[in-house]
Amino acid sequence: MIATDSKWEKIRADYPVFNKYTYLFTNGGAPVGKPIVARAQELLTDLSEQGRGVMSAWVPEIEEIRASIAGSIHAAPSEIAFITNTAQAMGLLTGMFPTTFEILSMKDDFPTSFVPWIHHGHPVRLVQAASNGAIPVSAIEQQITPDTRILILSHVMFRSGYRHDLAAVGALCKKHGIILIVDATQSFGVNEIDVAAHHIDILIFHAYKWVTAGYGAGGMYVSQQLLEKYPPKTMGWYNVTYPNPDFDIIQDYTQFIPKQDARVFEQGTPAFLNILLMGEALRYIEAIGVADINDYIQSLISYLHEQAQKHQIEVLSNFEPQHLSSIQRLKISPEQFELLEQRHFMARYKNNMLTVALNFYNNKGDIDALFAALQ
Repeated sequence: MIATDSKWEKIRADYPVFNKYTYLFTNGGAPVGKPIVARAQELLTDLSEQGRGVMSAWVPEIEEIRASIAGSIHAAPSEIAFITNTAQAMGLLTGMFPTTFEILSMKDDFPTSFVPWIHHGHPVRLVQAASNGAIPVSAIEQQITPDTRILILSHVMFRSGYRHDLAAVGALCKKHGIILIVDATQSFGVNEIDVAAHHIDILIFHAYKWVTAGYGAGGMYVSQQLLEKYPPKTMGWYNVTYPNPDFDIIQDYTQFIPKQDARVFEQGTPAFLNILLMGEALRYIEAIGVADINDYIQSLISYLHEQAQKHQIEVLSNFEPQHLSSIQRLKISPEQFELLEQRHFMARYKNNMLTVALNFYNNKGDIDALFAALQ
């Protein structure tokens, strides 16, 4: 067995971005690793040499990826749809529910969580976070009204890094008979998620952050029970079945039946290349182990906090352990951030807040270099 430190350094070596940068910007988008680059070259070579002939291999593989995603969150493959991003997924969901359904979301959440619903005509209520960014379940429950039918939140809040306790939130929704929609883009690949145990009705993730799969692919879980009660309204040519699926004959294509599982959200030809690259990234993560990734990142978070205290840098995301996430924030000056830029650090900096986004390719050396530069 590879020693722990060697294991993580071997993983880090798969990400050439560190040849130039100290990369702490996964919250904005992750670099891809060498295995993804190699797989992309292989797929494009096959497409250039075989054309349509690649489908005999590609179609079964994306179904394997569908099953893999389902297994990782304790769902059925038929409950998984491929999406291009969370905004597209949320837009597809808005047509499922009556506009009388009141939506409850978080004021500090990413706009994707509420903008489509407001535009579609739903009444939307927003929960205000505490001054430090924390949003306890009690604060959510206080905002529930008799008209509240759907709760939408990000597992990890994009700005503050606050991680919701999905078990507690799910229990709250079950108690009040509320549909729970979770955006896991900032946590998928780091935190284990059980949609059944957490009473999650819909889970969405885009794979370009902690999964490190590049842009253009993600997944969406929709419980079969919910889908049967609230079928989506958006239709294309790909998410329906015809009496005769032979497109080489002229027939009446006005006669069709929408697909009866989560594939009903896949309206057109899948983004095969993006999905297959996501599959490669998911296999990479599975080989490491999500539990191991979470433990490793938690150790980096603890080290970051220790070093911040040592160097008298204020930690703005100093939540209780169960609410800590890969997104950490430090209070620094514009002059300090200029020092980081000069030393090729890549991280988000706004309003005197430096966001330090930690993934499995980071190490304590990145944190040491960070505080050395800030001094």
